[in-house]
Amino acid sequence: MTIDNDVLRERISLLGSFLGEAISRQTGEETLNTIETLRKGFIQQRRAPNDTNKQQLIDFIASLDNQTLKNVIRSFSIYFFLANLSEENYLREQRHALRMQSDQSWEGSFRRTLLECRERNIAPAQMQELIEQLKFIPVFTAHPTEARRRTTMNLLQSLFIHSDALNNLAEDSFAYEQAKEKTAQTIDLLWSSDEVRTRKPLVYDEINNGLHYFNASLFNAIPKVYRNIKDAIVDIYPELTDYPLPAFMSFGSWIGGDRDGNPFVTHDTTEMAVLMHADTVLRHYQVLLKKLRRELIHSDTIINIAPDVYARIKEYANLDQKVFYYNPDDYNNEPYRRLLSIILAKIKATNRHIQSKGTDLDAAHDAYANPQELLEDLRIIRKSVNTHDKAHGEGLLLDTIRLVKTCGFHLAALDIRQESSYHSEVIADIFANASNLPDYQTLGETERQEWLTRLLEKPGTPLIYTDNLTDKTREQLALMNSVATLRKLVGQDTFGSYVISMTNNASQLLEVLLLMRFAGLCRVDDAGQLSADLPVAPLFETIEDLKNIDKILPVVLDNPLYRGLLAHSDNTQEIMLGYSDSSKDGGIITSAWQLYSAQQTINRIAAEYGIKTRLFHGRGGSVSRGGGSTHNAIAAQPAGTLHGEIKVTEQGEVLYAKYANTDTAVFELTMGITGTLKACSTRFVVQPPELPNYEALFARLADAGEQSYRTLTDHTEGFYQFYSQVTPVQEISLLNIGSRPAHRNKGLPSKTTLRAIPWVFGWSLARFTLPAWYGVGSALHSVKEDEGLMREMIDCWPFFNVFISNIEMAFTKAEMSIAQAYSQLCDNTRLREQIMKAVIDEHHLTFSGLNSLLNQTSLLAHQQSLAASLQWRNAYLDPINYIQIELLKRARQRDTIYDDGDFSVEDPLIRSINALAAGLRNTG
Repeated sequence: MTIDNDVLRERISLLGSFLGEAISRQTGEETLNTIETLRKGFIQQRRAPNDTNKQQLIDFIASLDNQTLKNVIRSFSIYFFLANLSEENYLREQRHALRMQSDQSWEGSFRRTLLECRERNIAPAQMQELIEQLKFIPVFTAHPTEARRRTTMNLLQSLFIHSDALNNLAEDSFAYEQAKEKTAQTIDLLWSSDEVRTRKPLVYDEINNGLHYFNASLFNAIPKVYRNIKDAIVDIYPELTDYPLPAFMSFGSWIGGDRDGNPFVTHDTTEMAVLMHADTVLRHYQVLLKKLRRELIHSDTIINIAPDVYARIKEYANLDQKVFYYNPDDYNNEPYRRLLSIILAKIKATNRHIQSKGTDLDAAHDAYANPQELLEDLRIIRKSVNTHDKAHGEGLLLDTIRLVKTCGFHLAALDIRQESSYHSEVIADIFANASNLPDYQTLGETERQEWLTRLLEKPGTPLIYTDNLTDKTREQLALMNSVATLRKLVGQDTFGSYVISMTNNASQLLEVLLLMRFAGLCRVDDAGQLSADLPVAPLFETIEDLKNIDKILPVVLDNPLYRGLLAHSDNTQEIMLGYSDSSKDGGIITSAWQLYSAQQTINRIAAEYGIKTRLFHGRGGSVSRGGGSTHNAIAAQPAGTLHGEIKVTEQGEVLYAKYANTDTAVFELTMGITGTLKACSTRFVVQPPELPNYEALFARLADAGEQSYRTLTDHTEGFYQFYSQVTPVQEISLLNIGSRPAHRNKGLPSKTTLRAIPWVFGWSLARFTLPAWYGVGSALHSVKEDEGLMREMIDCWPFFNVFISNIEMAFTKAEMSIAQAYSQLCDNTRLREQIMKAVIDEHHLTFSGLNSLLNQTSLLAHQQSLAASLQWRNAYLDPINYIQIELLKRARQRDTIYDDGDFSVEDPLIRSINALAAGLRNTG
């Protein structure tokens, strides 16, 4: 798809004019003039750089009070909201136009992908097999890169609808004038409402934000995705017309389940998340059932209705009497409506039963025991409707069935995540309180495995005969009991995996299984076979841990008890790979290489042990955290490493970018699903003949890149002092963005104490974007003599092609002139000059290396649309960056933001972070 930037700019300009009018009306001409002075000044500065003019703009910013700066920042922030919305809408229109041309479709669409499958001689039976094994699982997480309120999201969703009408109506029509008025009114509301939170969010707020996307788009998008792929199948694989699609999509969440480093996530929080999930989806089913009751008005006095429908009504006789107590004859000749009314009552009872945590016995009597019972009722209706009215049988009724198959009563499976050492401490406490057990902390790794295996082999639920346990142990055991109770209450799919972060020993998997035993989540049968209700997923995230996978996995797989457990779990081991920490640890190139190598290692070990694996990719929004096109990233995975299933985290501002609107959600889900489909087919993923040579060269690149990166981040004295002073990382931890602390420990941040998300976020805001490219220039320079081979790798090796493309995009967002301005916040002149020299030298090497490799003279020369988008954004980002620098100076000079809070500085400061995130789009 090509973007007509003139059309896009015209649309953005129209919305921008409405914003200007709103600012003028509500805040005054003086504020608007200030905004325009900065806007025009920095645009001119981009066109014709002039040091004197730039300093005048900086001095002008310094002369403004905090309230004025707040208004200026808000104007640019909302402008970016409007620009992003316009861009999203424009791309949606382009896709729609292609869809209307039967012979065309976009890369990654179902139609294009299935046509490519046909061209590669994938037979109908093979296509059916691919779809049968397909499982795409996006997992929503809460991270501190999205400070947008739900109120703002709802306004932007309304604006998306109004502006869409504006773009597709004749300008001389009455409807166009109405759309203009509604658009202007909505932008007025945007300006007069607060776009960021005025308090630090609770975990409850984060759960609510995650649920927003289901109501905003996903409940509508999910059935559309199934419908779109079915249409493509019927068109391109007519042999599969009658093939019933499986539920190849499901959703997961970490929000309320991820307790790693977040003291605010407790077993009560996890319970709250599950109940909120259930309430959201069951309320939506009620909406759908009411719509169906209005649609399926068929009368048995006119058409024949299947006996199964009447039989099911009779089966529910007691509830039928309760529902129709007011008029026993209501819907007597409209059995679909009568049965739907009963189903609606059962769904309401199911929700009451769940929300009461099982204490409402009346509700329990009428509730569905599981989603399968609901599906059976809906299928009875559909089977009958299809005998006389196929259009309605294949319409909303089928969509509802597919949604229930996808979301059940749990909506999204909640993963539990905790850091490995936490479990070790809890196990040590339990051992310390048992007279017949040794001192766990003094045991070696092999001894730990032996003792844990011995305890796991014992039948029955283990008991604890003491109250002398630490708070940490009590909380962990309470969590396990909550998980067990909620699975029985809501359903067996309520929880996903138990993810163990920082996994570096096999015993750490056994520790979690033993803790599950205390709640009956893990058990041994009479034959001595172990089974668990939740799969235990090790998370490998540092460079060292990724390298040691072949030392950890075989050890646990050699344990007969653990192998027996896998046999009860479809012989599948889930393994999570962490992009964030590996990149923070060793740099972007070695992270990419170790993640690539780790997948090959996992695949080899799985083949040796005869097991299957499900890879869980912990990707973020930024390139340094695995961001970029989901479709391309998945399709470019190492050959043979995907076996139909993939889990991918969706984090931070990525959630809003992908799932704010239905059509965009359909597009993004489609891209992920087709990427997975391609990656699972040997017809798409074919190893290039020269792959060993390619891999050997990439390994050399990784070694050179890691050496350069570690020289800066590990071996430069004072580096983290520089980082904490020149980026807003200290302020990020104090502002109202996320519930989780930005640091693992208080004090000056270091590579080990600082979380990966704030690490990337801080560098992005200060326009270094350092984690996304530092070391690349040195690496490319070190293998300059093999540049020809690298060009061949771009053409023949999808993994390398995607890697270089993502690096180029992220590197283009680095602005050294802005980074230089932030560097002045460092009070150590010698340190500042030393580090900035290293950064600028590496930037020069990266710039020349990428352009030489790609045979171009300017960045993104082969991606003109993206280059144009980034270019106009820069002129609007510049004033926000310089305002943020001024605000950081004010906050730090007064030193009150760290004590009781200088809210007059803190307010515009958080808005500057929000505005930059909106403008840059993939900051974390």
